[in-house]
Amino acid sequence: MTIKIRLLQEWQNGDKTWPEGQLLMVEEADAVQLVKDGICENYTPKATDVIVPADDANIKEIITEHLKEVNRHDVGEQLLNGDSFKTGGFQNMAEFAQHVFHAETRRNQSEQLKAWSAHCKASGMSEGVQADGGFLIPTEFRNDLLKDALGAAIIRPRATVIPMSSTTVKIPVVNESSRASSVYGGVIIYRPAEAAQKTASAPVLGQIQLTLHKLVGLCYVTDELLEDSPVSLQPLLTTMFSEAIAFQEDEDFINGTGANEALGILNAPCLVSQAKESGQTATTIVTENIVKMWSRLKPRSAGNAVWLANPDTFPSLATLKLDVGTGGSTVGLVQNIAGSAGTTLLGRPLILTEHCQTLGTEGDVLLCDWRQYLVGSKASGLQVASSIHLKFDYDETAFRFVMRYDGQPWEISARTPKHGSNTLSSFVSLAVRS
Repeated sequence: MTIKIRLLQEWQNGDKTWPEGQLLMVEEADAVQLVKDGICENYTPKATDVIVPADDANIKEIITEHLKEVNRHDVGEQLLNGDSFKTGGFQNMAEFAQHVFHAETRRNQSEQLKAWSAHCKASGMSEGVQADGGFLIPTEFRNDLLKDALGAAIIRPRATVIPMSSTTVKIPVVNESSRASSVYGGVIIYRPAEAAQKTASAPVLGQIQLTLHKLVGLCYVTDELLEDSPVSLQPLLTTMFSEAIAFQEDEDFINGTGANEALGILNAPCLVSQAKESGQTATTIVTENIVKMWSRLKPRSAGNAVWLANPDTFPSLATLKLDVGTGGSTVGLVQNIAGSAGTTLLGRPLILTEHCQTLGTEGDVLLCDWRQYLVGSKASGLQVASSIHLKFDYDETAFRFVMRYDGQPWEISARTPKHGSNTLSSFVSLAVRS
């Protein structure tokens, strides 16, 4: 006959160590002795309690089956039905954080958190143990953070994203810098004379490498905030950190050096820089700048390209005009998209962003086909963990956010066209005007 007990202290049973507070099933004789030794107490279980045999190694399977059984009860139903399983049955991150706070400061896990912790690892040293102090945020909240970051991002949604399961991935590419006499770097098509020997040719291949770099955010939240104002915690964690991640990624994808960060297009060898006009005044933008930038864009990129510009440039861009017809009529290069608040420049979307350089500096106006930019991203996405231990003596809980990523254009160099000397690229900038 087995007896249900609750441990009053840590208990070593063979090669397994059970923590204080663990609910176990043991043989009656063992239970009597353990109670006598002050190691445990007899326990009357609730419907949602997860109780495992002290000598059974298949803990995960037992917990899973138990939670399926209690699916008829409120907590189990929240955890195991549909989308609620992804959130651990919690309504939002604020509610989850509040349960974690009470579990750690009052040493009293809610039934909801007990059921969830049976399915996740703590950020401490053991699995689902209250005393270790860390609880992973449920999967759905992790996905919401990443989804918010994508929604706020400019470049990632337009780029070619490559999920990475390892730290490094190498991608073969065609190394083509000119089409004046061949295509694909070396393929030659010709018309030989009758009976003439044929000449072999082949494409030239290159390789680019994506290596994951780490972006980290760390936030300390006071116990008073968790205790008294849980509603404000959710926007603090989701909005602030997801937008911060998106902000830093966009900064790197444009301006990054490639040293422990993404290679931004302004430092990429494939960038084409359109020179200023002869005699052009410093810190100005003229119609010829924009038209010539468009002429340097690869034709295949015309349907996907977008303009990025620093807000400082908008007064100049908004007043640019083209003469139309012999009557001297003019049309503005900047137009509003009908039925929306969007703005176009030469018919392509214009996005104002502070990631572009200030007026007059190279990079203040960019024309880019971001589909030709590769973003490597750890397949697990944004990793989120929390712990009370780091700032325990300050009554603060730490929330940690980690994103591993990389990015660079897949084009190795700009390309000389079949006819003409001006190089073309999927990424075009306007040169310095100072």
